[in-house]
Amino acid sequence: MREIPWDRRAGIIEVRDRIWSYVSPASQPEIPGLLTAAALLKWPADEALRLGELQFLLCKEVGDFLSGLQTLVRQLPTASARAEQRAPERLDGPVMWNQTHSLRGITGNPHDFVTAPAERVYQTPENELLVHVLDAVVRTAHNIGWTGKGGEKIAARMVRERRSVAIMHQSNQVLSGITRVEPNRRSVAQVRSGRHRDRYRTVLRAYDRLVPLVEQVDKVAIREAIEEAGLVTSVESTLFELMVTFRVIDSLQKIGWRMEPFYVFKGKVQSVGARDDGRQISLWYQSTPPALAAASAYKRVLKAHSFTKVHELRPDLSLRWRDASGQDRWLLIECKLSEQVATAARRALVDMLAYRRAFNSALTAAGQPFGLGVAWGAGLIPAVQEEVVLCTPDRLGQAIEQIVL
Repeated sequence: MREIPWDRRAGIIEVRDRIWSYVSPASQPEIPGLLTAAALLKWPADEALRLGELQFLLCKEVGDFLSGLQTLVRQLPTASARAEQRAPERLDGPVMWNQTHSLRGITGNPHDFVTAPAERVYQTPENELLVHVLDAVVRTAHNIGWTGKGGEKIAARMVRERRSVAIMHQSNQVLSGITRVEPNRRSVAQVRSGRHRDRYRTVLRAYDRLVPLVEQVDKVAIREAIEEAGLVTSVESTLFELMVTFRVIDSLQKIGWRMEPFYVFKGKVQSVGARDDGRQISLWYQSTPPALAAASAYKRVLKAHSFTKVHELRPDLSLRWRDASGQDRWLLIECKLSEQVATAARRALVDMLAYRRAFNSALTAAGQPFGLGVAWGAGLIPAVQEEVVLCTPDRLGQAIEQIVL
């Protein structure tokens, strides 16, 4: 056995294309594919469906837009507008003589005047774009549904904070008085090329994130959002579990099992496969198969003592298949990431022995081994004659080949 430093970047590179396949143009329908990718990354389903909105709220461009808004509001550009006024003996602006003569003809008063004084208004393309983005921040934060919740998640806190800042600026007298007008290609181009473009740079950049992530839900933008909001922020153990998961699938395919893509059923990620001889195999990711849950002593004891929240013991991966002799088999797989191979392997063994006792009635009738612990590192050779097999990722294919016959 030997220790290998954990390489986070290499882990992301190894699994990301496998995750992306669930939101590729070939995935039909798209939303279930997105849910599968989210489930593999351990996201709640409702967060996955609003992935683009979440990424918009958390992106740097929105942060820059909100942080610079107070300064920008003090320097809003204005436009001139002329409003016709009618008053006797009062000149507030240039006299409109045609209208004045008409008015005098009606009233008979030679001292009536119609003027058009200039007024400064804030209804400009720049400010219309600004309030459009501002309103989108508030609306999207409300849609995410985190605004009224407590909790210490960094993302949740950031969503609440940015929503609060946006609401504060919405109440500004000038901004609230701007008529809401939907930006179009022409008006946005006018802002980009106008003399105030530098001042409104943060508004334009935030708008450029709003369109693909929220208003159009562009597939490429979703892929970027998955990487930034999912893989990059995932805990290291999740990346390692995904690495092992896809290596297990590759190993199964190498020995003749044709595996189907993952799918989500009742919130659980599953896959199935088959061999040419008609035998089938089922794979569960991060969930307890129903047959094991029904036999769980762990769950039974907790319920007998009136525990209200009973969460079943859950292996990282579970395989069930019929071997060449016709016997039904189980293989539970546990992944452990640690700086030392021996430490990770011992932790996996402890979990496996707990599974053995908890699911005893279901596993007793199955052949051996029933468990496989995968410890980060290299050089740990699997001893497949034991009821629990331990190995490192470099030996994972060898273990699967000898166990899943």
